[in-house]
Amino acid sequence: MGFWRKSSAALLASVALAAGGAVATAAPASAAQTCPAGNVCLYASTGFNNMGLRTVKTSECFQLASYNLIDGDGIMSYRNNLSVKAVLWHTSSLDQEWVADGTISAGGFSSNTSGNFSDAVLVCTGGRSPYWSEA
Repeated sequence: MGFWRKSSAALLASVALAAGGAVATAAPASAAQTCPAGNVCLYASTGFNNMGLRTVKTSECFQLASYNLIDGDGIMSYRNNLSVKAVLWHTSSLDQEWVADGTISAGGFSSNTSGNFSDAVLVCTGGRSPYWSEA
């Protein structure tokens, strides 16, 4: 009976060690995409994942459709490492006037916008007035 107890104990210890090793070598969760200094980055997913737009331009407008940022909930996270603000815009359905959806302050960031910018079709940096740019 002593042999079986020792063998069982050794087997259980081996299983526990193997299980512990499996946990220690598990693949890490996907890492957020970094936004370099001097850039504004807009992401289609929360947690700074699925970067759509990254730019260093400080006085330009960008059509979000060109960066796959209007499908679904649009911009789901952002990081503004520029020294200027970025303003998100859409056009009103009645008179096609530009309407500001929100401002991303210089140095501002959010890992989850909860779809608050889902109507935005344009982002302009540095106080640039909205216009349909080719950028």
